[in-house]
Amino acid sequence: MISIAIDKGLLFQVVNFVLLIFIMNALLYRPIREAIKKRAERFKQDEDEISRLKTEAEEKLRSFQEAIEEAKKMGLEKREALRQEGQGEEKQLLEQVYKEVEEQLAKVKAEIAKDIEAAREKLKEQAKAFSVEIAEKILGRPISNE
Repeated sequence: MISIAIDKGLLFQVVNFVLLIFIMNALLYRPIREAIKKRAERFKQDEDEISRLKTEAEEKLRSFQEAIEEAKKMGLEKREALRQEGQGEEKQLLEQVYKEVEEQLAKVKAEIAKDIEAAREKLKEQAKAFSVEIAEKILGRPISNE
């Protein structure tokens, strides 16, 4: 049979083992655990920063899209206002042109009427002169203008 004897060597091995655990804990395990803890905290901070930046970017994007929509809306409103203003000016210009055309037409009609009246008067005078001339030729003698 196998027998295990407890002697000084075993006690020395146990003390050596406990001492080695304290030394390893102080020199190796504690710094590694602290490094792992710091690394985990840094990852957490980085994740929080990423989350914050992502939220901020989404907010800025939404704000930018709202600004674009507002600018489009304002542009459409301004374009419509300018179109209506242009139509108003066009109507006003057309009315002014029509008025000027009517005035010119009235002047031309008046001038034509005046010219017609002058031509009639001239034709009346010429008709009298031609009739006297014809009568003198037919009669063969001069006719007095009475």
